Amino acid sequence: MRFSIIVPVYNAMPFLKACIGSVLGQTYADWELLLIDDGSTDGSGALLDSFAKTDQRIHTYHQGNAGQFFARRVGINKAEGEYLLFLDGDDTLTDDCLEKVDAALLLRPADIVMFAGSIIENGQNTGRYIGKISLAENDISVNWLKEKLISSHELNSLCLKAFRRSLFEDDHNDYGAFKGTCCGEDKVQLLYPVTRAESVIYIPECLYQYDHRENSTMRKFAISTIPRMIANDMYLMLYRYMREWGMDSPEYQELAAVYYLRNYLSVYFGLRKRCTTSRERR
Repeated sequence: MRFSIIVPVYNAMPFLKACIGSVLGQTYADWELLLIDDGSTDGSGALLDSFAKTDQRIHTYHQGNAGQFFARRVGINKAEGEYLLFLDGDDTLTDDCLEKVDAALLLRPADIVMFAGSIIENGQNTGRYIGKISLAENDISVNWLKEKLISSHELNSLCLKAFRRSLFEDDHNDYGAFKGTCCGEDKVQLLYPVTRAESVIYIPECLYQYDHRENSTMRKFAISTIPRMIANDMYLMLYRYMREWGMDSPEYQELAAVYYLRNYLSVYFGLRKRCTTSRERR
């Protein structure tokens, strides 16, 4: 099997038909879809089971609520495809996503394929993009990708990459700190496979459609969300990998420090912007 598509699902009932439909509508047929119900309470789990009955390529798994990170880990462990792709339950793939990734791999076999995504609001393409690196197909230096990971959020998204499944094997890291809703979980999930990758390519195609919703969990600011938004556990994991990558010289430490400070200020000003009373500001 060529591709395994992993979808973590938590209370995503209104979006699942479009999400799963975008996989069923692929112009490339050699895939399996792994739907991981992360303890949904809105009927999403039953809907996933009903989809699994309609196509033998669809597999549903259920777990108690542990968060997106661990739902994806279930998918990784169950997958059988040569390459893994990640799709969030409220997003969609373009109908030629797998076909174009496969075509790129036939020309230039690689451990990781990177591509871009379109930002959708209220069902309309905004003309804005995420993950766009260049206008041409390129080989990407693994070292360059590591530098981006230690200095910005820019290329964090798991959903804008296809990974050779073997890159995730024998990962014995303790990810206990990432149970529940966390910030930086995409990056943390990236660090191990990027460490093992030897070749990365970028194709200038918008193959993912990101449904931008202002009221999503990850966009809500409140006093209680500060520890999650600051993402100290993610940074601690990143610093550990920097040492493993031999990227702990003062030059790289400065990149990481500026990255941390930018995130810290973003959380502060984002929270302050949403304060409506003097008490909330204090």
